[in-house]
Amino acid sequence: MKKIYLSLLTALAGLSLNAQTLTNANHSPAAGDLYSTYQCDSLGISAGASGAAALWNFTSVATHSSIVNNYTATANANASYPIPGVQLGSAASNLSFYKSTATNLTYWGGNVTIGAIAATFVYTISAVRAAYPMSLNTTSTAATAGSISIPALSQTGTFTGNSTTLADGTGTLALITGTFTSAIRVVTSQTINFSVQLGTGSVTQKNWDYFDIGTKEALFTISTATIVAPLVGTSTQTIVTRHKPLVTGLSTNNNNKTVDMIVYPNPSNTNVNFATENTDAKTVVVYDVTGKMVEKQNLTEGKLRLNVSDYTNGLYIYSIIGSNNQAIKTGKITVSH
Repeated sequence: MKKIYLSLLTALAGLSLNAQTLTNANHSPAAGDLYSTYQCDSLGISAGASGAAALWNFTSVATHSSIVNNYTATANANASYPIPGVQLGSAASNLSFYKSTATNLTYWGGNVTIGAIAATFVYTISAVRAAYPMSLNTTSTAATAGSISIPALSQTGTFTGNSTTLADGTGTLALITGTFTSAIRVVTSQTINFSVQLGTGSVTQKNWDYFDIGTKEALFTISTATIVAPLVGTSTQTIVTRHKPLVTGLSTNNNNKTVDMIVYPNPSNTNVNFATENTDAKTVVVYDVTGKMVEKQNLTEGKLRLNVSDYTNGLYIYSIIGSNNQAIKTGKITVSH
């Protein structure tokens, strides 16, 4: 009996560890992953406690506008970002570049806007974003270097710095969308010292990302940043966002598993047909990859023929809205003329 009891404890401990461990498979972005980002109030926000069995309650945080972010494969021929991998972009002016391996996730630069100051960073020595497998107290540091441009000031230069990532807490994450009992928080911080024609400056950033095993993108993020630049002085901001997977190998949207929706043909250049026997499905809403609503049509007896002949080529996100005015299924369609 003692051996059985010890074996059971060992098994339960293993399950607990696996439930709160980030790996390349369940964390790193892949081309085609999509998620919505919702802007939230930052006034009075606190990251909460660290350590095991933490409770992070953000149910009272108000949510505002949203956009759709899209992971796409980075072209190897991109001279500015020579490292092939994945780029995350919500628009042409808002890009971040990442590369993942079995042991880590690294950041290779992108566009950064802090207050009124916009800059582009291109890393020749990458920043660290995750070290796999990543469980409570896993940490990694890296020196960074690269080039910087500040278009509004017509300035270019170089930078050096350092970055750190630390899984500093595990526990329960409470959001207005639900409660997640296998959450893990990853804190990433970065300091950059740069030099341009007008002088020197610095950037400091810190993110608290709250993950649930089953979603690649953080469900909740608190981000603080400060930039000190020549002529314009100091600009500081705190941004709070909530995220929802739309199309990914892993999703918290359990309704996707219960709503059987046939979508065909896909890709299409004329019409896309939607068909379901689920009586709760009422409306189809289509968005482009920037999050802008393109079309909204009601299902009739569970069916809809959507005319996409006037759509521009590309990827679109659809949401099936139920009788409670909530999305009960999401997916993607491709228009190719």
